[in-house]
Amino acid sequence: MAAYSAVISLLQTLNQRNPEFFHGHTAEALDSVHATAEYFKKVLENASKSRFNTEKIKSLEEKIRVAANYAEDVVEMKISQIITSLSWTFGILQHHDLLPVVEKKDTTRKQVMEIVSHYADQLLE
Repeated sequence: MAAYSAVISLLQTLNQRNPEFFHGHTAEALDSVHATAEYFKKVLENASKSRFNTEKIKSLEEKIRVAANYAEDVVEMKISQIITSLSWTFGILQHHDLLPVVEKKDTTRKQVMEIVSHYADQLLE
């Protein structure tokens, strides 16, 4: 399952970051990305146990995979920029660089929640 692997990889990248480099809005943005990745992980674990194996689940997995890969790429790039001192402003990573990641993760999370709630309704019926 490529989506699950992508989410685990993103979580590992986020867990390896050095907290002293990230403050304020940047830390909040990364915490938000981490929380969403944890949510995606749980959704994927539940989807793998589900008796439903439809195109919607495959679509859901693809959306999660794309969002997780995108987020990891941006986080890794920003960490690299810190190391090479390209993105420092008074020693703090500029949080606006992470805003597109947070927005993409939020959009994907909403889509995932809609699909999950749809399947929950079907199970209840």
